[in-house]
Amino acid sequence: MKLNVKRLRRFTAERWPKSMGKTHGVNHWDRVARFGEMLFQEGADMDVIQAFAYLHDSQRNNDGEDYEHGPRASKFIDTIRVSQLSALNDEQIDKLKRACELHTIEDRTGDITIDICFDSDRMDLLRVGITPLPDRMATKKGADLVSIPNYKEFYTDFVKKVKDEIAND
Repeated sequence: MKLNVKRLRRFTAERWPKSMGKTHGVNHWDRVARFGEMLFQEGADMDVIQAFAYLHDSQRNNDGEDYEHGPRASKFIDTIRVSQLSALNDEQIDKLKRACELHTIEDRTGDITIDICFDSDRMDLLRVGITPLPDRMATKKGADLVSIPNYKEFYTDFVKKVKDEIAND
């Protein structure tokens, strides 16, 4: 069984308080999902990467500093395992929980799926004015992408493309 990403997106978007702002909301999650697709490579698990995109910031208490949002997201996964994540097996759930829990405190894990999750989030740092650093990326592909001379232009075009794709979906 394959993860129903559209359903998970809708589920998390409906629960994101409008008062929280947009820095860590659904627009960011959509970009993280698309960056995950871009960074995907053999041996990685796309269902985990896509679930991460829509869950990693979903349990924030605010749209600024919230150092415990990753561990809260990890715990939240247990509460929606049957209703939203039934397509994922135990190993996938464990990777998803680990990726959510560690995404703000670890640079890399050595697990390609989790490392792609980390990089897909970091590639969207320009939304808050931070240029991702190649040596902080977890994958070679992520480091190579943020190293391109025109990354800011690439990012601006990417944001527009994702927005257009979502609008037409």
